[in-house]
Amino acid sequence: MTSVRTGKELNVDQEILDDLMRSIEILESSSDLEGTALVSKTGLRVASSETADIAADIYSASPATLISLGQKISEGLGQGELKEIIIRGTTGYTIIMVGAADNNFMLFTNCKTGYKLGYYLHKLNKAFNIMLPLLNQIKIS
Repeated sequence: MTSVRTGKELNVDQEILDDLMRSIEILESSSDLEGTALVSKTGLRVASSETADIAADIYSASPATLISLGQKISEGLGQGELKEIIIRGTTGYTIIMVGAADNNFMLFTNCKTGYKLGYYLHKLNKAFNIMLPLLNQIKIS
């Protein structure tokens, strides 16, 4: 089973946190995804799997800039509202689910293979939509 850690930057009700952590565990245990983290769009970590803990600084360092750039490109090219960002490296992919513009959170995860990207996007979108009502109860100050 995946161990899940939380950031100390946000005050999150324990019941909400437990449900979010359970969702991350289910997501990772039922796929090849790893390093999954829920992060505010300002870079505050809400919850993450054990494998995501190493990259906590990466998650908090650049999300606002990346989202801003992605939104400008997507809207500038007539693609509509930004929904997700996929970053391809030499050994795998990072997928960031952004959601609606009024949503304050992102779901980060990583995978090693590209041939399942469509499957992963569907699975992540479904998981993120399940998590959103819980995330909307978190107040960011």
